[in-house]
Amino acid sequence: MNERERKELEALGAQSELAIANKTLTITLTVICSIISAAYLLEVFKQARTIGYVLITVFLAMVPPIIDIVLYRGNPESPAILHVSSIGYGLLYTFVLFTAQNALVFTYAIPMIVVIPLFNNKKHTTLLGVAVCLENIIDAALQLSRAEDPKTLLATLEIQVLVMIVIICYLIAVSNGNERFEKIRAARLTLQEEKTRELMNDILSVSSHMTGTIEKVSSEVAHLKESVDQTVTSMQEVTGGTGESSQAVQRQLVKTEEIQTHISDVEKVSQIITDNIHTTGNAVSVGQKHITELNRYTVQVDQAGRKVAEVLEMFRQTTSKMNTITDLITNVASETSLLALNASIEAARAGDAGRGFAVVASEISGLASQTTEATDNIVSLIESVSSQVDTMVQTIQELIRTGNEESRCAEETSHSFTTISDNISVIQDHSQQLSTVVKNLASANREIVDSIQTISSITEEVNAHASETHDISERNQSIVSDLTGLMNSLNSDAAELKGHT
Repeated sequence: MNERERKELEALGAQSELAIANKTLTITLTVICSIISAAYLLEVFKQARTIGYVLITVFLAMVPPIIDIVLYRGNPESPAILHVSSIGYGLLYTFVLFTAQNALVFTYAIPMIVVIPLFNNKKHTTLLGVAVCLENIIDAALQLSRAEDPKTLLATLEIQVLVMIVIICYLIAVSNGNERFEKIRAARLTLQEEKTRELMNDILSVSSHMTGTIEKVSSEVAHLKESVDQTVTSMQEVTGGTGESSQAVQRQLVKTEEIQTHISDVEKVSQIITDNIHTTGNAVSVGQKHITELNRYTVQVDQAGRKVAEVLEMFRQTTSKMNTITDLITNVASETSLLALNASIEAARAGDAGRGFAVVASEISGLASQTTEATDNIVSLIESVSSQVDTMVQTIQELIRTGNEESRCAEETSHSFTTISDNISVIQDHSQQLSTVVKNLASANREIVDSIQTISSITEEVNAHASETHDISERNQSIVSDLTGLMNSLNSDAAELKGHT
């Protein structure tokens, strides 16, 4: 419905039914009375009626329309217009009906009878119809009473009365129908109004429920908007964080590859250490065997010296003068033994079994040389001084003691080699464990490298998905903003509808 049609409907709805009926009645009465007045004035020119009769007729005809016009201008809805028109025109109709010479004068009532139903006043219409019928019946009776030959007028009068009765019956039927229609329309309007009221109540209820729902939805949309805003912010942080994580993973991958290189170097060095320890263990085993043999030989020498000491014991007294030389030999031998012992100890501490054994062998060789020289000196002394047997005995005893020292040193050296061998075994076991650990570490580091590469790929995918999610979140944020606007508009419309109801 456009604005013009709406204004037309509003103007039409503002009109009063009574005012329209009064206006129609006034116009109809004015037209009929004017026609009747003109007709009777024409009778004057025809000299069929006297001027006094015509003036009375014109007066009776024009006074009611004039009064109606005045009343209508004062109040278009004045109820007096109907009564003035009915009474005024009734007087005119009665005067004309009973004084007219034309039998068709009775038809002057038909226009008013047709207009009166507009007022939808059954009582008034019935009274008017009964009055018209009675007047026509009385008029017919008077004409029959005055007629010289009533039979010639009877048919005409019967038609007059019957026509008016039929018209009045029609008028009453129409009034009854209009009244019934009015009740039906009123009932329909009442039902429609009731339905409209129920509909408006439903609309009001729905509007109230809709308003509450819209408020809840608006609240939820507001929370959703906050969540979307937080999601956008979080996704921005996630996007930046995943980028940094990707860079950190790449850096970690580089460092892990460097660690893998160092682990490979450590693995090689560990293998070299294991090989060297194995070689050293073999050398220590050989040295331990040599020391065992040396210890056996020293025992044999000690036993031989004891036998010689027993043999030369009887010559001790004659060899007492050789004590000085044998003391010298004894001191040299002692120093040699101590030197050999110190060399063995140092070799044990150094852990290099080959070199330690070489040093011990060298010192023992030097000791042997010195012993040989001392022996030569003793032989020379014996050759030069055979009487110095005692010195020889003492020298032999010194040799015995030296042999004991050598035996003890050899035994200690043997124990040292055993300890070194045991430690080398332990070191070898640890070296093997170290090699295993390094291999496991290398394998684990390779798995870490693979995992970091996988994490790098996943991080790149997460970064890509985070960017996509960020874009989608921004679009959702725009949609939620639009939805918030729509919900606010719908809430305003619902509030406006509730206000109209």
